[in-house]
Amino acid sequence: MPSPTGREKPILGIDLGTTNTCVAHVRNRIPRVVPTDKGSLILPSVVALSEKGDLLVGAVARDQMVVNPQNTIYGAKRLIGRKFNSRVVQELRSYYAYEIVEGPQGEAAVRLGGKIFSLPEISGMVLGHLKTMAQTFLARPITEAVISVPAYYNDNQRQAVKEAGRLAGFEVKRIVNEPTAAALAYGFNRGLDQRILVYDLGGGTFDVSVLQLSGNVFEVLATGGDTFLGGVDFDNRIIDWVLDRFWQEHKVDLAESPIALQRIKNGAEAAKIDLTLIPNVTIDLPYIEERKGKPLDVRMPLSRSQLNELTADLVERTFAICDRVLEEKGLRPDQIDEVILVGGQSRMPLVQEKLLEHYGRRPRKGVHPDECVALGAALLADSLDQIDAVTLVDVLSMPIGIATPQGRVRRVLDKNLAIPGSRSFRLPPPREPGQPIEIDIFQGDSDRMVDNEFLGSIRLPAAATGRRIDFRLDEECLLKVSFDDPEQGMREVSFATRDTPESLRRAVADELARSRRTAEAAPGGDGRRGGGLLGWLRRG
Repeated sequence: MPSPTGREKPILGIDLGTTNTCVAHVRNRIPRVVPTDKGSLILPSVVALSEKGDLLVGAVARDQMVVNPQNTIYGAKRLIGRKFNSRVVQELRSYYAYEIVEGPQGEAAVRLGGKIFSLPEISGMVLGHLKTMAQTFLARPITEAVISVPAYYNDNQRQAVKEAGRLAGFEVKRIVNEPTAAALAYGFNRGLDQRILVYDLGGGTFDVSVLQLSGNVFEVLATGGDTFLGGVDFDNRIIDWVLDRFWQEHKVDLAESPIALQRIKNGAEAAKIDLTLIPNVTIDLPYIEERKGKPLDVRMPLSRSQLNELTADLVERTFAICDRVLEEKGLRPDQIDEVILVGGQSRMPLVQEKLLEHYGRRPRKGVHPDECVALGAALLADSLDQIDAVTLVDVLSMPIGIATPQGRVRRVLDKNLAIPGSRSFRLPPPREPGQPIEIDIFQGDSDRMVDNEFLGSIRLPAAATGRRIDFRLDEECLLKVSFDDPEQGMREVSFATRDTPESLRRAVADELARSRRTAEAAPGGDGRRGGGLLGWLRRG
């Protein structure tokens, strides 16, 4: 029996989040969130291996994190699709309680119970759990989905999310940027003619996009973001504050105890959420440690004004990105008609005060920050087979370029290029006469190779020297490379390898060594909690 939308089977819209994941579907032209098996509308993006060897997903995995932090994977969204030897992953390895290792293709992976899992496998478990719940709730088999990603995700990360969906048993019909999905939830079928700014501050990432809405045409004018700026960074400021105060009072480093640290993380997140509604809370964690046989408790009052002081620079970083995005299109704050909030951290009163101060208007309240991305993805999913139902014009969030012998990156595809889109250039000669032409491809905002994300290398015959090569982005912002083959004409080429080049490994290692020396030389860098690389990472 066909569904009310004319579909034989429902197609899901999924917001795969750092902290929580949400899934929605459309029925009778209305998007609705699918509840989890626990009755909640969001599923914790957590996977764990229990002491009995069982794989746990969602709330049950999150709830045992305090006693089993080394075998509980959280925050996978920050790691998925990244190279193990990238600067970002190497800096983060000491941050997580679980072990981050190198996968077979040079990617970041995790170890659980002695077995290595890829990050797409971890996220695939979360998506698979959602699929099972949705099939039970809708009483229908489900095989298709549209999955959202941060606008600031690179090509590797987008490919990894598609792989996670495939591993979960989905045919991923489309990858859509989160701010664009949120704009769909806000403006679909409303006949609007507005320029809106989507401010998306989630658990682990920050995105901002400026869109022009004209009926059901959603045109992204500019986008920007930071995949390492989100709610967990606000939590970490509270964690640092608790650890530092406890050290000052008791000279005990709670960061050395994984269970104590996890309890503090939970307490910090709960305090942050409570301070959204009330001005004062107390972080109360009895018997968190002992000294000389006597129990030690954490009991620390925390006010909203203190939290604002601890995190003011994080909020300012989001607005610096917003300003940069507007400047790229020559826009002023007063040219924004509406501000849409996305992500749980956007509920913070300081954020909303700054938005009012910055744009002279209060953000729109009619869009649910936790659900709007999934709802928008579901609307897009439902419209895919309907001609002219919705038109999306998105843009490239980060430039893509090729490495030069000087350790720099020459840009081929510029930021804010409308997608689908393409650029061409002529192939350079090989590095050694008679050898294949090798091109290393990077994505990122920096001109320095070491600061960007390595996407992969392509190898072409020496006879291709001087012939045309095309870099093309499809509607999902995924990169396709083709070249004018002397024998076959234009043909698409795949990456010969995605393994990090040795020269880049050495450059990253040198950068990390410099960072550690700088951190150790800084005040508080004596190895005690709060100094050194880990303290620097937590402070962002």
